[in-house]
Amino acid sequence: MSVWARVRRVLGRRRGGPQLPVPPQAAPTPVTQEHLLLVSDLHLGEACKDHSRIEYLKRADSFDAHFCQFLDHHRGTRLDGQPWRLILGGDLFDFLQVTLFPPDADPDQRRFGLGNRESESRWKFERLVERHRKVFVYLADFVGAGHRIEVVQGNHDQALFWPSVRAAFVDTLVDLYFGVEAQPGADRDAFIERVHFNPWFYLQPGLLYFEHGHRFDDFCVTAPQLCPLKAQDEDTLAEPLSGLAIRYFANLEPGFRTHDKEHWGLKEYAAHYRRQGFGRLLVVGRHYVQFVMRCVGEHLEHGRFRSDDAWRAHRAALDELAANGPLDRPTLEALDQLTAPSAMASKRQLYTMLGLAEWTAAAGMLLAALIALWTDGSRWGDAALLGSAVIGGVAWARYWRGRVDVDIRRKLIDTAQIISARLQVPVVAFGHAHAPRRSRMPHDHKAYYVNTGCFLPPDTPAHGADEACVCPCTFVVLPVPGPLERATPTLSRWCCVRGAPAPFVAGAADSVHP
Repeated sequence: MSVWARVRRVLGRRRGGPQLPVPPQAAPTPVTQEHLLLVSDLHLGEACKDHSRIEYLKRADSFDAHFCQFLDHHRGTRLDGQPWRLILGGDLFDFLQVTLFPPDADPDQRRFGLGNRESESRWKFERLVERHRKVFVYLADFVGAGHRIEVVQGNHDQALFWPSVRAAFVDTLVDLYFGVEAQPGADRDAFIERVHFNPWFYLQPGLLYFEHGHRFDDFCVTAPQLCPLKAQDEDTLAEPLSGLAIRYFANLEPGFRTHDKEHWGLKEYAAHYRRQGFGRLLVVGRHYVQFVMRCVGEHLEHGRFRSDDAWRAHRAALDELAANGPLDRPTLEALDQLTAPSAMASKRQLYTMLGLAEWTAAAGMLLAALIALWTDGSRWGDAALLGSAVIGGVAWARYWRGRVDVDIRRKLIDTAQIISARLQVPVVAFGHAHAPRRSRMPHDHKAYYVNTGCFLPPDTPAHGADEACVCPCTFVVLPVPGPLERATPTLSRWCCVRGAPAPFVAGAADSVHP
């Protein structure tokens, strides 16, 4: 990019463009007697790395085996003889962690992986299929057995916004199940009809509202939800702060897992890397500086601006969703207004979450030490200066850190109560937090908030063969209630040791309130 083009972006002069490609907004087929199976946060894509290849491939093979067991079990095990509707509630794929690149990649792509333009996202998806082919085979078999799949978009698989990526997903399942040589027919059309995409939420009126949950997280949200394109680069998806952290920092660290670190600050990262030695700390420090510069550049060129075209496309998509779905336009707008502001649009949040408040405090302490060293003040005066600098620095850092709310679990609980009361649904479900939970709503003891947790098998067995299951793979079963029954979700574990469902018994890392 030329210097003049970058200056125009910083000045906000690169605006407008052709009509934006927003995928059709269609409501899912209404549930008749299909029981619901809720899973989220599988993060297929961690294995698509260009470094530590063998370790990632072994981990991917282990994951594929456990999730395929889960799919195969439910393919052949129906509740009351009725088919399942599997709702994959976001982050099924992890496009952010795919660092493989094609032979013609430029130096930046070779170091950080491809971006998230439509062509780049399609290329990443093809690599995902190669690395996780077994999962797609079992997904195809699940759909072929008469069950349905609903795909809800998350922040790690935001690339499902692109129509060609969705088409590639469906084509992959169709080709695996029918074979590329088969002729189109009724069976093929019925198969395709049982795969549906939900760019925002899945709603079954009177039963369930399910969305990923990143929309309420300042560090993961990319607005507008139905057209999340950059303000001045509208062939590219907007990148949240957490996405930039993964691409420009975490992906450079072999073996670094991001699932529990999206809200870490400078203190947590310093403690993590201090244990790896001084040499590694220097390398990480260089990566950190480059990451901060990328974030500042992204804020100056895109984050502080608003794409009028994207918002017009978003509002048009709301109109289409209102026309084709069960919610009217005012209700959709009320839900849309719950979206958190992006950290990429806020200088205050960037200053805090990038650790710059701590660095400012450290610089103040260093300056005080230099003044005390090079001046002829009294010993007590120097001590008072240094003490004031330390107290002031700590207070400064704590003040800025306290102005940013990173408690996403509480945010999801509070938002679930608002949505439940507004839509009058007995079950509101989110993913995103990787914290399995089932709790009753305070405004209605018959309504539930559920967090599906995640489906990330452990590297080693989590428990013995005769012990209660504490495997971190969790899911929710929601049977369609009869005329006189209440909707009651059941939070369960998938036991990776026994290869079967297991009752949810809260472990030390779980957050659950039956």
